[in-house]
Amino acid sequence: MKMLLILSAAMLPFGFIALMTSLDMARSSQNERLASARIATSIYAQQIEARLHAGLRAVRSPMASMQTAQYICDAYARQALLDPDGRPPALALFDGDRRKLCQSYGSPIVALATADAGSEHILLDAARGLFRVTAGRGDGAFFAEADIPLSTIKLDVREAPGLPLIGLALRQGSSQVRLYGKAAHGEKFQSFSVPIGGGRLAVVAEYQTAPARARTALLIMMPILMWAAAAFTGWFIVSRLLLRPMLELKKAIDAFKADSGALKLPRMTTPSHEITDLARSFATVSREISRHELELEEGLARQTKLTREVHHRVKNNLQVISSLINLHARGATDDAADAYAAIQRRVDALAVVHRNHYAELEENRGVSIRALAGELATSLRASAPASASGMPIALNMLDVNVTQDVAVPVAFLITEVVELLMYCNPQGSVLVSLEATDLPNRATLRIDTMGMAPDALEAYPGIIRFDRVVTGLARQFRAPLVQDRMTGSFEIEISIIV
Repeated sequence: MKMLLILSAAMLPFGFIALMTSLDMARSSQNERLASARIATSIYAQQIEARLHAGLRAVRSPMASMQTAQYICDAYARQALLDPDGRPPALALFDGDRRKLCQSYGSPIVALATADAGSEHILLDAARGLFRVTAGRGDGAFFAEADIPLSTIKLDVREAPGLPLIGLALRQGSSQVRLYGKAAHGEKFQSFSVPIGGGRLAVVAEYQTAPARARTALLIMMPILMWAAAAFTGWFIVSRLLLRPMLELKKAIDAFKADSGALKLPRMTTPSHEITDLARSFATVSREISRHELELEEGLARQTKLTREVHHRVKNNLQVISSLINLHARGATDDAADAYAAIQRRVDALAVVHRNHYAELEENRGVSIRALAGELATSLRASAPASASGMPIALNMLDVNVTQDVAVPVAFLITEVVELLMYCNPQGSVLVSLEATDLPNRATLRIDTMGMAPDALEAYPGIIRFDRVVTGLARQFRAPLVQDRMTGSFEIEISIIV
């Protein structure tokens, strides 16, 4: 629809120009038809006026002569005054008292029409269907009259182009005689009037203009129809041969998946080489994408396999180190055995983190802090000093995940604090908890002991080393470690995966 409106608006100026041209042509054509009708009316007037001139010549001849009435009547008897085409009118001579003196052949002229001395008159007698032409001599001695029947007027009626003649009449004042007429179709007419006989009469012609109106309407409507047809044709061509193939190509591209092979091109029913070339380019790119996706999948599979192998070897190495430490601890004295046990607990903590990280590697969700704390508690109870054998370690952990960068210092922090409490409060119990905070991506890790004697932590020989270790671990959390050494409580905020 937008394309149709755009094409229509773009072609509207040309349609307007064509419409104006058609209107000018219609007006010009109408003016030509009217001019032809005026010329035809003038020709009819000339034909009628030629007949009037014959009568005028007939009455002028005796008036120009200074002969007697007898001489003029004898002349009438000897020879008729002929008009140019050989049809003489009926002539009669009257004296000054309007008494008839004589007449040539023809219909009888009983009485003289109104006439003045020294003047000419033309009277249209509608009742008798003739012209009465009169003239008087300047001294008023004689008057002459010629009667010209209208039936003697032979009109060469010709159809004006585009304006059929439907009526031709002579008019003088209120008198009118119809010379020509035929049946008319429609109601719209065009009339023309041409004066004849020195302005004494008028020739009135009527032409029918209804057929010209229909042709004019068709001529005016033609540019509008051409504009509408051109706009619709342009829209149809653009829609069918350009927009529809582009939409089909878009649907095929939207349905394309990298793992489904090359792009399946639709059947392109368009003569546009640019669109077909574009479709082939998309097909080529899709094949390249599929090939690259396959290579990435193969590379990812190799990388996953290599990562599993690395984790497996690290896990084995940690187990070997733990076994070696255990072997050396069996032959060591008490202090050395305690040192070996402390080292082994930290190696076990690192091994626990590694195993949990390796278990979550496939889903890439991070390390479960609850599972990590459970394994650490089991490992710490198993490697506890003889004085703290069987110390209860309770857990109250949120079921959340953390990254490996957080899991390692958490494991070491729990190991360091629980080991300290084992030495300082061997008969007590430990609670490790993870509580939510106001922030969605933060949680509070707390380690508490029950029943510890006052100043037991301050009296521990390795408290200075403990401070250095936990301070370094706190830096990795980017949060302060809150300690209450009187009650044996430790608290720090850690980051969790939301």
